[in-house]
Amino acid sequence: MVYGSLMPGDRPCREGEDDYLHFREEQQALCDRFAGATGFLVYETKHSRGENIGAQTIFAKGSIESLGCENVQEHRVEDDYGNRYPLGVKVRFEKIVPAAKGIALGEIYRLCPRLDGQLGMPARGGVIGITLEEYEALSESLNMCK
Repeated sequence: MVYGSLMPGDRPCREGEDDYLHFREEQQALCDRFAGATGFLVYETKHSRGENIGAQTIFAKGSIESLGCENVQEHRVEDDYGNRYPLGVKVRFEKIVPAAKGIALGEIYRLCPRLDGQLGMPARGGVIGITLEEYEALSESLNMCK
């Protein structure tokens, strides 16, 4: 979960800075799996709160800075549903663009056909493993976004 407002200027993550990506307590295995990655891309899902909002794009990328999943309860991250996210992985955001200007779902599927059908659904977060070739293709495409 990348916690924060849907408004890009209100999001807590900033390009070139370290931050945490958060996980719920019952997501220890998922947090450990993410911490073992080399890099990451952030995809904004289509949210549903009475109306459909959410860009459905990849809008950020970065690298893992933690050696593992950490207890980050001092950050007190809680979502609008009362779920708490006491686990985290320290990351560095290397590129962030406004979600509306990120890599659109159709382009993601064109670059990485294997991902077709794995993205785009309303969700509360998750981790999808991709190959190095897929990461490089998507990362290069994100670098072209402004």
